[in-house]
Amino acid sequence: MTESRKSEHAYYLDNTDRSLAPHLFETLKDVQAKCPVAWSDAVGGFWMLTKYADITAAANDWETYTVEQGHTIPSTGKSVMLPLAEVDPPLHTPWRRFLVPYFTPKTVESYRPVIERIVEDAFAGLVAGGRGDLVADVARKVPTSSISAILGFDQDWNHISDIVDEWMASTGDTADQDRARRAAAAVEAVVREEISKRRGKPAEDVLGKIMQGEVEGAPLTDAELLGLCIVFIVAGHGTTVDGIANTVHRVLAEPGLMATLRADRSVLAKVIDESLRINPPVWNMGRTARKDAEVRGVGICPGEKVMLTFGAGNYDPEKFENPDRFDPDRPGVHGHLTFGFGRHRCIGEALAKLEITIVLEYILDHLPDLDLDGEVTTRTYFTTYGLTALPVRHASRPA
Repeated sequence: MTESRKSEHAYYLDNTDRSLAPHLFETLKDVQAKCPVAWSDAVGGFWMLTKYADITAAANDWETYTVEQGHTIPSTGKSVMLPLAEVDPPLHTPWRRFLVPYFTPKTVESYRPVIERIVEDAFAGLVAGGRGDLVADVARKVPTSSISAILGFDQDWNHISDIVDEWMASTGDTADQDRARRAAAAVEAVVREEISKRRGKPAEDVLGKIMQGEVEGAPLTDAELLGLCIVFIVAGHGTTVDGIANTVHRVLAEPGLMATLRADRSVLAKVIDESLRINPPVWNMGRTARKDAEVRGVGICPGEKVMLTFGAGNYDPEKFENPDRFDPDRPGVHGHLTFGFGRHRCIGEALAKLEITIVLEYILDHLPDLDLDGEVTTRTYFTTYGLTALPVRHASRPA
């Protein structure tokens, strides 16, 4: 294949560029309209698949598009393989079978009392003070505290949040290319310490049970445990922080939506899914081509990076009619790509949705007059989209 295929389908997009945040989705729609299979020279170069049908086809085709050379663009600087996230079949199948029982909707619902207590504690300052930043006060606390409690981690949630945030922020930092490696090492050190403390103790929580479990008849190695816990922490913190903040912002900003939810809680699940579609906390994941491929007449060569641009797929008018419109009643509202697609669809989807649900239920029950209170600022990391601040106040409280 000639290199002209890249120049003919060029669209420069740097997913590590922080200035992308305010116009991220307009940019993704522009790529989709102008060049649905596009080549960007950023961060070493990669192809972008932007149409829903192409993204889902690639996500299902592990023989052509592998995660085993990394599932993000660029690499995150970690030193270990991430089980489940960076394993293709046939090895992926027993790993998913081993972990699914801890994250089924029924099992996740059993975590509700723990999460409800965490949410109540997180809102305490905002309730008492009448105003605050929902990102700092609530969204950053709930996911990390929840996954730590579920796993049985004996760690300070604030410290975990800080080091995970630094890891996400440092990936793609061209000014300090060792920054991501140092940040990854800090996360790995916390996990190694926790695993070491748990060795030989009774399996009373999820982490203990996993440590005593087996995959294909073999106990988990230290490296596998390390990689698995990193997946839980990073997915359980970063993306869910953004999912909570993005969804609460949508509920507060969309005219009449709070009133609709106060009148009818049964639409809550649809509202959450539509918010996750239109403001996805995860807007891309990466693959590497194993062999020659062709998408819409564009050739992709072995070894080339391929971005599954979920954020663009969520705005594909061939899948979602009038995609810019917030419409919880749209057909197929659950079919968005925010949690991925196929065998690598996020195993923690039910847990993330439960945390978002409990946060919104708390607002509806205790803060029905919650309102926006200033400028809302956004940010992107290499795979995620969220808010840096969400100032809110009780409408009934004095300023």
